[in-house]
Amino acid sequence: MTHHEFLRTATALVRRSGAAEALVQIRRDRPAFDAQGRYHDTLAVFVVWAVDRLLAAGVTDAGVLWHPLTDALTPWAWYDDDTLASGEAHDHFVASTSALPGEPAPSEPQVFAAV
Repeated sequence: MTHHEFLRTATALVRRSGAAEALVQIRRDRPAFDAQGRYHDTLAVFVVWAVDRLLAAGVTDAGVLWHPLTDALTPWAWYDDDTLASGEAHDHFVASTSALPGEPAPSEPQVFAAV
């Protein structure tokens, strides 16, 4: 799956089901989309986080595809090379290694149950 295809899929899932459910579906399907043609959980979380932020701000689906936050190289602003290349980052979400304190950083979306 190309980066563009993954963005379109993530955008449709987030718009239809919300970020948390979108991530559940992506993790279930584990699409191959990284540069080596493998599933990468940290990048999946990053894309869902970015898409969710953009949609919440009113960006259109086409705008999501063109936005700098969803560029294929943008995750490297939040992560160092070694972290993103690690098996741990491929298998499970890893917190940002480069976000400054108080700066927005990728995170796993949470499901909140009604009480």
